[in-house]
Amino acid sequence: MKRGFLILTAALFLLLVLNCCSVTDVTKGERTEIEYTVVKTNEIPSEVGEIINERKEEEFQMTYESGGYLYLLRGYGKQKSGGYSIRVEEVSVSDEALHVRTTLLGPPDREAQKGAVSCPYIVLKTEERSNLPVVFED
Repeated sequence: MKRGFLILTAALFLLLVLNCCSVTDVTKGERTEIEYTVVKTNEIPSEVGEIINERKEEEFQMTYESGGYLYLLRGYGKQKSGGYSIRVEEVSVSDEALHVRTTLLGPPDREAQKGAVSCPYIVLKTEERSNLPVVFED
């Protein structure tokens, strides 16, 4: 009798725990484009610049909040040459998340492929939205 009660109690506890945990699909829902600014290199906050310098040789996707603003950092790691650029495809918000999608564009021609190794990155600035997760999409 005690064993049956313990099994029933454990089963109810497990159901309760599993019911409380859920996965939210942040890719669904209507998105609204939001205003953002591409931050010039000389206007990047020093803390953000330090983070970029530490990580620029590897791909990275990060956020940084400061002074009521949200900085969205996207780096593409070490490239064999210069001449790369980054296109912002989307910066939008849904009920579930803030979405960021960028594309790395290669050098337009052979001449632009010459030169030293580069580590292309972009920093976007928008209003702080601390209640939403940020999703970097490819």
